[in-house]
Amino acid sequence: MNEPRGYNPIGQSAPGLPRHDASVPGHLPGDPYALIDGAGGGGGFNTSYTGPGLTFLAKPGSICTYYGTLYILAPVVAALYPIAGAGGVAGAGLLYLLARITGGGYDRVHEWAWFGCFLGLAAVFRFEMRVEASNPQYVILRRRLRLACSFFGLYYTSASDGNPIGVSLLTAAAGTVIVHFVLRSKALRFIWHSMQTLSGARKESAPVKAVDEAL
Repeated sequence: MNEPRGYNPIGQSAPGLPRHDASVPGHLPGDPYALIDGAGGGGGFNTSYTGPGLTFLAKPGSICTYYGTLYILAPVVAALYPIAGAGGVAGAGLLYLLARITGGGYDRVHEWAWFGCFLGLAAVFRFEMRVEASNPQYVILRRRLRLACSFFGLYYTSASDGNPIGVSLLTAAAGTVIVHFVLRSKALRFIWHSMQTLSGARKESAPVKAVDEAL
C-alpha cells in the first residue's frame, strides 16, 4: 500500500463539508427510536407506555382498580362529586328501602345501601364528567363545595367529641387546608384521571384546561 499513514478513504473522498446527520456506516437508515416508542417499522419493545400492547394489558386492570376504588370509597366520592353524588344518594336510598321492606337486618340494610350508592355513582359519573368538561363555573363551584363540606364536617366531628368551639374551628381549618392540598395533588389527579379514562368514565380529551381542577 502506497497510501500515507492516517489516510481515511471515506473522509478523504467525501465531497463538501462533513454531514453530521448522516447514518452511521453499517447501520440501516430509519427511525432510531423505533424500538423505544413503537413509532417505526415492525414494532419493538415499548417503554413510553403508549403502545397498543401495554394498553391492552393496562385497561382491564385499570377498570377493576377504578371500580374497586369507587366501591370502597363510595360515600367519600359521593361527597366530592355533587352530581354523581346525587345519583349515589338516590341509589343508596332505593336499596336501603328495598332491604328494609324485605326484612333485612342492620348489616344487610347498610350493605345494600352502600352497594346502591356505588351503582348510582357509576351510572351518573360520565354525566358529571361531561358537565365538568363543558362548564368551568361548575368546576369552581364544586371545589368550593368540597372545601365547605370538609370544614363543616371536620368541625361537627370535633365538636361532637366535646372539644371547645375554638379548638373545633382550628381543627376544621387545619383539616380543610390539608384536604385542599390533597385534592390539588398532581400525582393523585393523574392516577385518578388515568383510571377514569381507561375505564371509560372520562373521555380521553383533557377536562377544563382553564381551571386547575382537583380530583
